[in-house]
Amino acid sequence: MKSILLTTTAIVAFAGAAFADGHAGVAFSGDFTLGFNDDNDDDDTVKLGDNDGFYWEGDLNVTGTAALDNGVTAAASWEFDIADETNGQVVSSDGVLLSLTTDNSGLYLGDTAFAAETQWKSAGDMEADGFSEADGENVLRGDVMMAGIDASISLALSNNDGFLVSDDTEEDYAQMSFGASGDLGMFSFAVAYQEENDFPGYFSAGIAGTGDNGDFTDNEIFGVSAGVSVAGADITLAYAQKTGLGADDDESSTGIQVAYPVGPVTLTAYYVSEDDNDSDDDNYGATVAYSDGPIAVTLDYDNDQGVNKTGLDASYDVGNGLTLLAGMYNESDSADEGTDYYVAGSYDLGGGAELLISYAEADRDGTAADDEVGGPDYQVGTTVEVSFSF
Repeated sequence: MKSILLTTTAIVAFAGAAFADGHAGVAFSGDFTLGFNDDNDDDDTVKLGDNDGFYWEGDLNVTGTAALDNGVTAAASWEFDIADETNGQVVSSDGVLLSLTTDNSGLYLGDTAFAAETQWKSAGDMEADGFSEADGENVLRGDVMMAGIDASISLALSNNDGFLVSDDTEEDYAQMSFGASGDLGMFSFAVAYQEENDFPGYFSAGIAGTGDNGDFTDNEIFGVSAGVSVAGADITLAYAQKTGLGADDDESSTGIQVAYPVGPVTLTAYYVSEDDNDSDDDNYGATVAYSDGPIAVTLDYDNDQGVNKTGLDASYDVGNGLTLLAGMYNESDSADEGTDYYVAGSYDLGGGAELLISYAEADRDGTAADDEVGGPDYQVGTTVEVSFSF
C-alpha cells in the first residue's frame, strides 16, 4: 500500500510540473446566500430550524485543469468558505480533490465517493446494502471503463476530521471498496463489495479525535443486482448481505423493483424481503410520479420496518421565472409520528440569482433532526432567502 501512495504522489507531482507544457486553465465559481428565518417554535429548549434571524454565507470554488501531452487531464479543485455571520472568517478550504483522467480511466485523491457507493444499484429500500458513503473523508479511488463496464476500487485514507489512518496504526488505509456496473444489451448489472473496517468508530463515531460521519459503516457488505427492460417496464432484482460486527448482527436483503411509464406518469413499486436477526419486518413501497409541462407531482408511500411513511411533493411553473411548490409528509407507528408540510415559491431573478420564500412546519417529536422539511429541505418556520451564483 505504501508503494501505491508513493506512486500516486509521484504522478500528482509530475502532473503539476507538466502544467506549463499542457493547455492549462483556472476556473472560478462561487455562491452567496443572504436570508432571514423566523423559526416560530414555541419550545426554546429545542431548535428545529437551521437558522433563527438573519444569516449569510459565501463560498468560492477554484478548479485548475491541464491537458497533458499524453492524453491525460490533470485537475485540482477546492471550495473556500470565505464569509458567514461572523462578518467574515478565517478562510478555510474543504472539498479538495486531485484527479488524473483519460477517456476511459480516472484516478482521484481527496473528497470523492467510495467505489461501492459509486457503482451500486439497489432494488428499493434494502436494509443490508448500507455501503459506506463518503462525507469529507480522504479517499483514493481508481475508475476504469471498458466494453460497456465501469469498475472502481477505493481506499479510505483518513476520516472526515483529517486524521490519517497511518497516524495511529501500522496500516495506510481502511476499508477497501470495490464496485462494477454496466449495460449489456437489454440487461444491466451491478456488483459491490466493501471489507470490514479494522478501526470501528474511527470514521463514524462522533467522538473527539475521530470522525463523525454516520453514513460510514464498519461492516463487511456484498451486493449484486441485475436489471432488464421488458415491454416498457424496467425490472431490477438485487441481493445484499451484511456481516455484522457482533455474533447476531448478520442480515441479508432480497428485493425486486419495477418501474413502468404510462404517458406522463411513471409507476414504481418495490418489495424487499429482510432476513434480520433483530426484525422480521419486510420493506415495500410505491411511487407515482407525474410530470407534464409546468406541473410535476410525486406521491410516495413506504413501509420501512413497520413504519408507514407517506409523502407528497408538487410544483407548478407559473412562468416568467416563478415556481410554486407545496408538499406534506406523514409518519405513523413510530416515535416521530406526525405530519410535516411546506409551501414555497422561488423566483429566478436572472444572472444566477434566485429569491426563495417558504414556510414549513415539522409536527413530529421536535428533535434537531427535524430541521429540514420536504424534498427541497426547507427550514422550519418562515424563510426569505436570496442566493447568487457566479
